[in-house]
This record gives sequence, structure tokens and C-alpha cells, in this order.
Amino acid sequence: MKPVRRTAVKRPIVRRHDEDVARRQAALLRLTAGIAAATDEADVYRSMVEGLHDEALGYNFLGAFLLEPETGDRVLQASVGWPDVPHRYRVHPGQGLSERVLEDGRLHYTPDVSRAVGYLPSPAGGSEVDVPLRLDGRMIGVLVVESGEKNAFGAEDFEILTAAANQASIAIGRARLLAEERRRVDEHRALLDTMSDLSSDLELPRVLQAVLNRAVTLLGVTGGEVAIYEEQTQQLVVAASQNIGKDSTGTRLALNEGAMGHVAVTRQPLIIPSYTEWLGRSPKYADVTVRSVMAAPLLIGRRLVGAIATIHSDPNRVFGPDDLRLLTMFAPQAAIAIENARLYASAQRQKQYFEELVRNSPVAIVTLDRGLDIVSCNPAFEKLFGYAPADSIGKNLDDLVATEATRSEAEQYSQAALTQPVHGIGRRRRKDGTLVDVEVLAVPVIVDGERVALMALYHDITELLAARREAEDASKAKSQFLASMSHELRTPLNAIIGYSEMVQEEVEELGAQSLAADVSRIRTAGRHLLALINDILDLSKIEAGKMELHLETFDLATLVEEIVATVQPLIEKNTNHLELQCPPRIGSMRADLTKVRQMVLNLLSNAAKFTDHGTITLIVDRESLPSGDAILLAVRDSGIGMTPAQMDRLFEAFSQADAATAAKYGGTGLGLTITKHFAQMMGGDVTVDSRPGEGSTFTVRLPA
Repeated sequence: MKPVRRTAVKRPIVRRHDEDVARRQAALLRLTAGIAAATDEADVYRSMVEGLHDEALGYNFLGAFLLEPETGDRVLQASVGWPDVPHRYRVHPGQGLSERVLEDGRLHYTPDVSRAVGYLPSPAGGSEVDVPLRLDGRMIGVLVVESGEKNAFGAEDFEILTAAANQASIAIGRARLLAEERRRVDEHRALLDTMSDLSSDLELPRVLQAVLNRAVTLLGVTGGEVAIYEEQTQQLVVAASQNIGKDSTGTRLALNEGAMGHVAVTRQPLIIPSYTEWLGRSPKYADVTVRSVMAAPLLIGRRLVGAIATIHSDPNRVFGPDDLRLLTMFAPQAAIAIENARLYASAQRQKQYFEELVRNSPVAIVTLDRGLDIVSCNPAFEKLFGYAPADSIGKNLDDLVATEATRSEAEQYSQAALTQPVHGIGRRRRKDGTLVDVEVLAVPVIVDGERVALMALYHDITELLAARREAEDASKAKSQFLASMSHELRTPLNAIIGYSEMVQEEVEELGAQSLAADVSRIRTAGRHLLALINDILDLSKIEAGKMELHLETFDLATLVEEIVATVQPLIEKNTNHLELQCPPRIGSMRADLTKVRQMVLNLLSNAAKFTDHGTITLIVDRESLPSGDAILLAVRDSGIGMTPAQMDRLFEAFSQADAATAAKYGGTGLGLTITKHFAQMMGGDVTVDSRPGEGSTFTVRLPA
């Protein structure tokens, strides 16, 4: 295809990265501004391709194609890089790479177009990006960008081009709406002259009465009514009434009730030559004597705003096509005037709501202009910092609340918040010079795509930080106490275990089998208690930040063999069977050997505990990830399994799945907590997949 393709011109290497970024940002801003300023649809296409053609962005072969619904052709609207391309060049269905976009509505990238089926040759002939143009969820065209180089585009290009296409699509929709509106304005200029005063008033009651007065005057009728549609109740409420024989203001009509209810359902105007004989007459108007009625829905698009009815009492006056045409022309403008008034009333209520919200918020809120000078502040700001509005409005925020020590940080927050939300914690200065710890949230205020202001929120966290420090001190004291007590307990326990082993040997030599069982229980209980104390000591070290890693390179197959030999008696205790899935040449890994062994033993021990007459599988494998090789260690069992609620608290210290499980199977609930901490310390993690009654699979992934 001869048209629009992308240029991937190599950008000059700039010594200072910031300058390059600034130029690209400026180019993107010019692109955005150009598209936003486009006056019509053709100008949108030109602004898009010319903006992307900016030297700082480096796209030299571009074309915007519009899908022609009647033929399915893609018709060129604007291009850069093809001086000889014909005006409104056409790409027919089945031709060109850009057709893929029309089929699935997604961006498509072809790194080497020479290898692509369906490619139409062009001067660029390197790589191509095709970006969809959508309007209201449907495809309207495609932006084609080519480069003379292969593999010329990357993720950043896709992001820029997609953003440009999306913005252009919005602008196209806006341009089409504007074009349609201009056409309507031209057609109804005479009518708009009659209604010009409606736009000068935004107070809803006055607008409604003005609409009715204009309709009565324009049509030369006796009187009429205007009703507003309530979406919540799905009823019409008469809001203005004139010369119909009674004041009907406030009357409620169901959909399809009376003349206005009828047109609200049909969305079509209606002439009733003899209202007294009309079968659809509402009982609420039984006492009204009128000759003829003409009604029309008040619509914005297909959305119902209300309805209008005009009446005439002269039996010689018959509503005809000209009257209906005038009312039909009048109704949309009346609907717009009413909707504007309703939106204005709603906006005023919203404005008042948010003003009250800000005024009564316990959080200090301050708004700044783009120069970072204070525009307004709420009472909470005055209470927190001591500055009254008269002392702060017009002043630079950082001059007021930042100290010399925090000035740089505060300015960084302010500058960053001009483009994106910023959240942080810092210290700020009050008017009296004292300092306060605050949580800061700063967000840009964007109106119609333009950053017009900045809002900053300050929350006093002095008490929160004090409470956190107290909690940290308490946690540290707890960890120190546990570590100390664990050491104090381990010493006598080791002695008990050692002496019990000596006594057991002597008892066995003496043949006193009745005593041997009791001594064995003493030794088993001592070892269990020692393991518990070791777990508590490990946890206390982790919480205190004193757990250290001793990294070494070791053969993984050898470690797995040792673990299997160690855990085999525990597996067989509940008549379980252990299966091992490990490649013979699994290789080595670099990690803390002792902690890896402890992690796998913890998982196998848990599986053996919660599985009876089942199968436990140890899976060892090596995975290739973008960040490097990883070792997978998984333990799968056919045991009792867990519910989602039980899994939510699985890795909490001293917790088990639930009280019933703890009572039946015992345990301290520390093994999994320690395992997860160890995995995270070594740059990995532990995940679990489980279903009640079907078993569980715990998976550890560690860097190799």
C-alpha cells in the first residue's frame, strides 16, 4: 500500500536525559492541544498526523484512514511522508495489514512487514503499527504508522500512538456533534431568534414558564402545559400551566396517561382534533373544556426530558401540519433550555454540597493555582496550621508551611502533583513555628483536559505516629523477651532431652521395658517443646529484623534426598505415601540451605499431619522467568483441604485454619508463618491452592 506509514527515525542521543524528556513532553502537549483545538473532523485528522510528525517524537510515515461503511473501504483523510499519495486514497477490503484492526478492534504491530501476508508495498517497508480509531464503541477508522526500519517500535510508541488515536476519536465525535449542531442551528435560526431569551435565564421555574409562554405565542394558541419527566418515579409532573381552565401545576401523570403521557411513550407528536371525544383523556382533566390539543415530547436525542401540550378553545381553529412542524421544531430547543436549567440547578446543588463538604471536613484542604499560590482553604487548614484565610490566600503554600529542612521535599511534592496524585508523610510548620507530622495527598484539578489547579490535603498524624512508635517499641520488647525466654528455656530442655536419652539407654540395657516407654515420651515431649521454642525464637528474630541469611551454592538433588529420608517416618505415621517428582539433573541453587530445608520440612510435616491414608507429592522443578531462573518447590497432598476463609488467615502467626482443626490436629500455627517469611527474605514467596475435601498444594518459588 502506498499510503501512510511510519518512520522510525533514530533520535539523536542527547546528553541530558531531562532535556529529551522535556522535548517529548512538549511535543505530546502540542499534539494534545492541536487535536483539542481542531475545528472540524478534517482538522482533527491533520492535527493528529502532523502532531505525531513532530521531530521530538520521530514518526515520519503516518496516515489516518476513515472506514466507509457503504463500501468497507479505508479512505485516507490525512497523511505525512507520501508526497505522491492520491487524495482520498482507498484501501479496499482484504488489502493491507490495517484490516486486522477492523476485524478485532485491537492495535497490531508488524515488526517486519516484508514477512507479513497481505502487506501492500510502500516506500517505508520496515515495520508497521496499526491503531484503531473508535467512536462510541464502534470502529470508524485506523491510524497507520510505518518505519523504514524493522523492529522500530516499542511499548512507549504503542502507548503514545494509542493515546493519540483515543484523543483523536473523542475529538472526531465532538466534531461530528458540532457539525450536526451547526446544521440544526442553521435550519432553526428563525426559531432560535424567537427563543433567544430562554438562554439568558437558568432558573428552572422561570425557564419553564418562558418555554410555555413562547410556545403559546409562536403557535397562536389559547394556552398549554409543560411537564418534566421524573426518572425515579417514571412520571410526568406538570411544572407550568397557562389558560387551560384550571391551574394544573403539580399534577402527576403516569406514562401513557393523557396527551402528554401518550407522547412520552410514543416519542412522537400528536394532534387531537376533539379532546372531549378522545378516549385517552385523563380523568384528572375531566373538568377541562378545550376544543383541540397538540402535544409533543421534549427529547434530547432519545432521552425524555418532559412533554409540552398546547390547547385551543376556538372550534374553528384546527391544528394542522404547519402547527405540528412549528411545535416539532420548538420542542428540541425547549428541551435543551429546560435541561440546561436543570443541569444548572443540579450543578448549583453539587457546588453547594462540595463547598459544605470541604468546609466541614476534619482534614485540612487547600487549593492552589498553577503557580502554587493558595486560592482557598477550609477551617481545618486554619485550625491545623494557624493561618486564617486573610493570612494565606495569595501566598505560596510551601513558603507558609515548609521549613528549610523540608522545603526541597515539599516543593518536589507540589511540582509532581501538577501532573499526578502524590501521597506521602512529612513534617510541616505551623504559624507559631511548631512542627506537625502530616499525611499529605496532593492531586491535580483537571477541567476539560486542562490542569487548572492543585488540591492538597493534610491530615494530622502526630498521635498516629506516636502510637506506631509505641507499638513498635512494644513489639521490639516482646521479641526481645521471647528471644531471651527462648534461650533460657532451651538450655534446660536440651539437658532434659540429653538425660532422657541416657536414661533410655540404661533402661533398655536393664530390660525394664515398662520404663522405656515413659522415658521415650519424656524425650519426645522435650523435642516437641524445643521445636516450638525454636519456632518462637525464629519468629522473634524475624519480627526484630535480626534474622540473617547465610547464602551458599548447593546441589538441589542432594538436599531433596536428605529431606525425603528425614520426613519418611512422619509420612508413614498416618499410612501416607510420598511421591517425588524431581528431574535427575535439577542442578544447584544459591540460597540459605538450612532455611530451604526447614521450609520444605515444614510443608511436608503439615501435609503429613492433615492427610490420612493418602498421597503426598513433593515437586521440584526449575523455571525460566524474565527475571532469571527460579526453583519451584511444591508439596501437594490429598488431605482435608481448606475453605477460602481458612486460607485468608493461613499465614498469620499462632493461627490455624480454625479452632476445630487446631483441637483435632494440634500445632502452634508458626510453621507456615516462618516459611513465608523465609521465602520472602530470599526474594521468593509461598502460595497456596486448596479446596475442602480435595487437598492442598503449597508452592514455594525462590530465585535460583
